[in-house]
Amino acid sequence: MTATCTDPVVDEPVALHPERTEDARTLRWQVAGAPIGELCPTALDALVTEGVLTDVTVGRHHVDTTLQGELTWAQHGARVRDTVSAAVAALRAAGADRSLLDPDGELRRIAYDAIEQDVNPYAAGHGGGVALRGVHDGVVEVELSGTCRGCPAAAFTVQGRLLRRLKVEAPWTAEVRAVQSRRG
Repeated sequence: MTATCTDPVVDEPVALHPERTEDARTLRWQVAGAPIGELCPTALDALVTEGVLTDVTVGRHHVDTTLQGELTWAQHGARVRDTVSAAVAALRAAGADRSLLDPDGELRRIAYDAIEQDVNPYAAGHGGGVALRGVHDGVVEVELSGTCRGCPAAAFTVQGRLLRRLKVEAPWTAEVRAVQSRRG
């Protein structure tokens, strides 16, 4: 039987860590492991319908939950935690979107976007370029071209611009490494 969002099958527990936010009614549940993408809308709907939660927001590695009015986390925290855990487990068991369960695939997409939208426009203004060459085990490999190759500021471009952005959007990024051209 294939798991669905409304039929959670929990083979292993989901590691969650609650963090406070600026709003005392909102807890951020950090989710360990591969990015979670989007949870099924029905997974936490019951808590919203019952008036326990007013808002649920899902990020790549977290779920923000906001309690209704005068309710307290002491009263409802365990139930919310268990519901978030079951929703993440159901998503992973169902394999709802395999690309979200592949950290290197997700990192490849994020790195490509960062290079095209942020790094290359900057590098092109200086007569250079950066190309994505590979991603494996959280390591992003890039090739420098034009004036970027051999430039003393290239390390700043790669480490300062690219790695800093990747660490924000893909915290599991281990390293950005410049590699030589594969062309003979």
